[in-house]
Amino acid sequence: MDAPCRASRTCLKFPPVNSADLIANQGHLSIMRIVVICSILASLTHAAIADDTPLTLGQCIEIALAQNTDVRLADEGLTRSHADAKSAYARRLPSISAGLLSYSRSRTGPSVRIQDNPAGIDPVTGERIFVEEETRIPAVDRDNYSLSANLNHTIFDAGEGRHSHNAARASVDGASFNFEARRAQVVFSVKQAYFSLLKASELTQVQQESLELSQRRLEEAKARLEVGAGTRVDMLRLQVAAENTRADLINLQQQERLAIAQLNYLMGRDVLVPLTVVPLSEGELRVAPPPALGPLVEQVQARNPDLQRLQASVRAAQSSVKSSQSAYAPRVSGNLSYSRSNEVFDRVYGNLSQEYRLNAGLSLSYNVFDGGIRSAGVRRSKSSLNTARLTLEARERDIALNVETTWLELDRLRRILDLAEGTVELATEDLHLAEERYRVGKGTVLEALDAQVGFTEARSSMVRARYDLAVADADLQRLQGEAGAE
Repeated sequence: MDAPCRASRTCLKFPPVNSADLIANQGHLSIMRIVVICSILASLTHAAIADDTPLTLGQCIEIALAQNTDVRLADEGLTRSHADAKSAYARRLPSISAGLLSYSRSRTGPSVRIQDNPAGIDPVTGERIFVEEETRIPAVDRDNYSLSANLNHTIFDAGEGRHSHNAARASVDGASFNFEARRAQVVFSVKQAYFSLLKASELTQVQQESLELSQRRLEEAKARLEVGAGTRVDMLRLQVAAENTRADLINLQQQERLAIAQLNYLMGRDVLVPLTVVPLSEGELRVAPPPALGPLVEQVQARNPDLQRLQASVRAAQSSVKSSQSAYAPRVSGNLSYSRSNEVFDRVYGNLSQEYRLNAGLSLSYNVFDGGIRSAGVRRSKSSLNTARLTLEARERDIALNVETTWLELDRLRRILDLAEGTVELATEDLHLAEERYRVGKGTVLEALDAQVGFTEARSSMVRARYDLAVADADLQRLQGEAGAE
């Protein structure tokens, strides 16, 4: 122990401070701060996602159209078709290229040449005397500057460029109709899921009310049994009925959760996010009677975007056939070029009236033999045209069948809904009478149970018919290509 500390036992000795440990502790605190901040942000994000604000049908459709993958893919396809049409049109225009500056430097190395050089005149003959000598030529460096401009254009191609452009424009129309068809399909799917969710919610409510009624009757039966006014058989029957109703309620609650997940999926949201929707009034669910079947089929075939897409495909295939047939015709092309070149830079970019070359040309070409490439291209394009026509014919029959099926379904559901509304009134009155008879002791528990089951089934049938009718009407709107949020 140190000398100052010997006199007092209260002397404390602190360990030396390690700077590395201090830095590590500060780093640990920084990490803890980051973790806390991330936790807070995650909580806020979860709270935002779990926003339980009820959504209307129009809002659900708007979200789905903005987030749905099929619609976004169709939009990208439309953008690509516009680019292809622009490229096809650009190929019909002249092409102009310019070389604004071209520079090259060449060097010819030194060389030795053996040649006959004059050495004098022969005094006898008077002719020149040549002597073979070596001539040394020094290295030569040369610079070259040039500029050029070229214009090329196909004057005649038997309409190949025009037909290719027409095919690309028809493809743009097809992509546009495909985009509208995808939108109409998404709108229908959202409406179907929205109506299914409302139907499951109302059916759950009907079953919940039936369960509450069964539980009240069960309590009354237990009270009667205790005072000797009831039987154990009645209590057991009511208990079995209550348990069966509870099982039906569990199934309906499961359907409601699945309907929420389906609607979230169509809107591009997490399927586990809570969702509530705004109920629709009877006026909003009211469906107008459809027109006669014959005019309706003609109207749908004239407006259906899927049929219009296939019709555009036929037009594109027709233009492709004409484009492939034009390959048998000769080609006429012309070109015009202007160039300047000199070893001195100022002479190239100085006086433009000198040191230039202007060329103009016209060429006629014909492919005499190509090994059958042109004939194969024509056969391929004709086969594509026949395929497009057959696909269109088959789709027209499918659309006509779908329209008739939907029209008949609308008529059936409309009549069932009218019957269901009347049945609910009768079942309500029957339930009240059965309850009153059972209360005063003139009716049996079986009569009360039968009346309750009939009342629940009548209400459930009316709910199903109402929303199934709305789904069928939405399907008819899809066939007509209507993609608006109503």
